[in-house]
Amino acid sequence: MEGGSNRQPAPHHANHLHLLLRPDDASELPRLMHWIAWTSAMALNHLSGRCGHFWEARYYATAFAPKDHRRALNTLRYIHANPKAAGIRKGFYDPYSNYGHYSRLQTDVMSQWHPSFLQLASILKGCSKRYAWFCQRYRHKSKSGPRCHWGPRMLKRLVEKGRGSQSKKNLVSPGQQKLPFAFDIRLNQIPEEWQQVAVKFRRANGIRDGDTRMLLS
Repeated sequence: MEGGSNRQPAPHHANHLHLLLRPDDASELPRLMHWIAWTSAMALNHLSGRCGHFWEARYYATAFAPKDHRRALNTLRYIHANPKAAGIRKGFYDPYSNYGHYSRLQTDVMSQWHPSFLQLASILKGCSKRYAWFCQRYRHKSKSGPRCHWGPRMLKRLVEKGRGSQSKKNLVSPGQQKLPFAFDIRLNQIPEEWQQVAVKFRRANGIRDGDTRMLLS
């Protein structure tokens, strides 16, 4: 990534993802996020055979001091617990999160241990054990306030309106156009190097047979 930043967990869901970034220069965060959004949109549109906007809105960010270890650990735990809180997983292990990197102390090629994590004990095993205990104490708090659903309702109306003139097989999302190379699946393949990184990341962080204790907790 640009600016010499360190990336932490990135659990993603059907409509959003979480990142914990530590840029060398805080003023470079907007530029860094622009690069992430632009690069990911180009890559994902290429793979899905689409063009145009990919992300619905700009990112939301909140900053805290690098030496605020309590805030950092709480944020780290919130991100790692998010798939479980959303009902996607029964435990903390997730192939799209780097919780396994922290609990198993196994490199996943992409992640670095957060400095606040390394402050938990004098040795790595102690840090891992204390962080796992810290995560087990997490209790999800439901978000309050009204929720806006106008976007899905509008999209549903637009799709239903177009069904009279299009067959179900040829339906596409409103405002999206097929790219020329979308019809040649060979051009939409992920580069081999990316695939290898993804496989290593999933193996390091995904659920394993011995993780039943974490699944039930």
